[in-house]
Order: sequence, then structure tokens, then C-alpha cells
Amino acid sequence: MLPPIRPAVFLGARLLDGRSPDAILDGVLATDERGRIATAGPASSVTAPRDADRIDATGLTILPGIIDCHVHLSLRLEPVADQVQRSATDLVVRALETGREFLEAGVTTIRDAGYTPAGIKRAFATGAFPGPRTQVSCTPLSQTGGHGDAWTPSGVVLQTDASDLPPGVCDGVEEVRKATRLQIRAGADWIKVMATGGVLSAADSPDASQFSVDEIRVIVEEARAAGIHGTLAHAEGTSGIKNALRAGITSIEHGDLIDDEGIDLMLQRNVPLVPTFNINFALMDEGRVARGDVPPWAIEKMRYLFDQQQVNFRRAVDRGVRVIMGTDSFSGMFPPAELAYLAHFGLGPFRAIQAATNHAAELLGLAEEVGTLEAGKVADIIAVSGDPLAEPELWRDPSRIVFVMQGGRVVVDRRGA
Repeated sequence: MLPPIRPAVFLGARLLDGRSPDAILDGVLATDERGRIATAGPASSVTAPRDADRIDATGLTILPGIIDCHVHLSLRLEPVADQVQRSATDLVVRALETGREFLEAGVTTIRDAGYTPAGIKRAFATGAFPGPRTQVSCTPLSQTGGHGDAWTPSGVVLQTDASDLPPGVCDGVEEVRKATRLQIRAGADWIKVMATGGVLSAADSPDASQFSVDEIRVIVEEARAAGIHGTLAHAEGTSGIKNALRAGITSIEHGDLIDDEGIDLMLQRNVPLVPTFNINFALMDEGRVARGDVPPWAIEKMRYLFDQQQVNFRRAVDRGVRVIMGTDSFSGMFPPAELAYLAHFGLGPFRAIQAATNHAAELLGLAEEVGTLEAGKVADIIAVSGDPLAEPELWRDPSRIVFVMQGGRVVVDRRGA
């Protein structure tokens, strides 16, 4: 169970509060007995409480905890021979292990984009297991033969059945409506829609649009009627992106082949883009390819998409599309690396931090609780060695994240390492 909360005060830190690009160079941040931020500001104007644990943060930058809006706790890149050995229990254990792994990497809040049951978020929320604050989408919805259909050309279905993950393959307005309601009944906070083909699916192309506008619109309507957070669309191909936007989707995931008309729709409807560069690099990693973790068809499709994604992402950023951090990370990946990629491919260091903090909190409906270093907010805090505004590549190095606090409780303290 969770240890007791001890008030703490961080001294001598550089503070980046998630709102302003102007860091406070000699900052003080204090947390209280409720696990919330009591005060944050320059040492010259903030009085450090005497009865709090002193934490020397000299040479460190303190930021809000990272919020990753696209992960898959229960999945992993692995050879087919390993996939078919996984039972539902194995997937639950993996989700719990990955949640702890992500939390210790500084990811204090996540939106799981598919295949994680609602029981995992409850396990983290109660403190029964360490893990990020979690929102889930249960099973993604896919048309027959779509990106979420686990059928393979051999006839084998590469899917582990779990009783609290309802089926997601559906066709036609009424089947789609029922499948949406099943996910909501199972505890989904979001409904994930496969609006195009994808990289890892064997039977389709990322260019292929999947589900009609009418089918996606029903999903959106059911989510709104239930009062859940919203809908997210796996959308790589141009037509599928625009179908999802016209149907009222809340966020576009990946968006690799978005065109100017799609950007127009995103701006008109204030829909954010969650680009997920992290998974792209994982799929092209030579070691993973050599081990057979990535199937041959996925490598070909990823190479086809990658150069275009970079160009299209820069165009979307230049035109003012709101960007939110999501990584598509599985077990064994390092989500904070996404900030380095976002900065490099056009967002810049500070806007990348915003994408992973206060802007992400807004998307998840958590802006009153997390995402910035403000008095009264939950004390989800990380400290990195160095200055991420001057050196955004530090986000790719796990050793640079030296301190993680969630809800006022210390998760890891590597300052002496």
C-alpha cells in the first residue's frame, strides 16, 4: 500500500512550471501533507516551511510530471511465437509491471489507447500497485479486416481473450453502437476508433480509410451521451483522418499523412494531434528487427510513412495545430524520449514540455489537478539533471531523470547515483 505523505521542500532548483518558457533559476517548491503543491516560486519571495523534508535540487530542473496520452500498458513488441503464449493473466501482470516502469521514468499520468482493462486503473488509483494516474479505452473499435482485427492471412487470430475487454470488431451503425456501449460498460474513459489501417496489422494499409463517417459519428454520440472523456482516432491515412474529424472525434493519433484540408478541419474544430514518434523509432530499431520483434510488413510500412510524417507534422505545427504528447509506448520503451523527438521535428523544447504537461492535462480533463507547478495542484513532480530548454536531447537518457514524485510521495530518488 501507499506510504504516508511527508511534506517536502525543494531548494536551489530551476523551475519550469509548464506555463511559461521563463524558468525560475533559484526556485523553491514546497509540498504539503495532502500531497499537493503548497507554494512554488523564486527563493527571494518564497518562505520554505521549516517542518518539511529538505531536498537539495541544485543543478536540477523541476517540472510537472509527464503526461503520456497514448500508451499500451499490456502490449509488447515481440515475435509471434511469444505472443501466442500470453494468457489474460500474463497481460495483466505486464500492464502492472509497465505501469511501474513508466511511473519510475517520470510519467505520472497516462491515457491507455487500447487493450488494458479498467481494473488496472483502479489498482493504480487505490495504491495497490504503483503506477500512473490512468484513463483507459478498453478494446479499440475496428471494422472487420481493420487495424484492430487480429485475424491473419493464415486464419490464426493473434488475440488474447480477457473477460473484461469486450470485443471491438464491428460493422454498420448498430453494431458499432453496441460495441461502443460494451466498452463504456466495461469502464472505458475513452473510446478508441481505428479510422485507418496501420503499421502492425497484417491485412491492411495505413492509407486505407476504415469505418464510415456515420459509423464514427455514432461512436462519438454514444461517448458524449455516456459523459465519458471523449474519443480518439488511430488515423494515419489522409481520408481516414478527415472522416474522423468530420464525425467529431476528440483527438487524432499519429496523423502521418494529414494534408492541408485535414489541418483546416483540425484548426476549425480545435482538435489536437498526438503524433507518437517514439513507436516509429522502435519499429525501425535494428535490434528489434533482428530479434523478430517487428514483422517484415511493418518495417516496410513504417519506412513508407516516416519521411512523410516529418514533413506533415512540421506543416501542422507551423499552421498552429495543437500538439499533445503521446508515444504509443509498450513495455520496454522509454516514453520521455518523445519530448526530444517533438522538439527536434518542429515543436521546439518548451512547446514539447507543454505538450507533455499542461496541454495534455487539458485534453484529459485534469487541468485543475495536474500539469503545472501551481499551489493547490497535486504534487506530481519530476527533476531532471540539466536544462531541457537548452538540451532537449536529455529526454532520451533515462539517467537524466533523477527524481520522481507522485501525489506528494517520492517514487524514485536517484540524485546520488
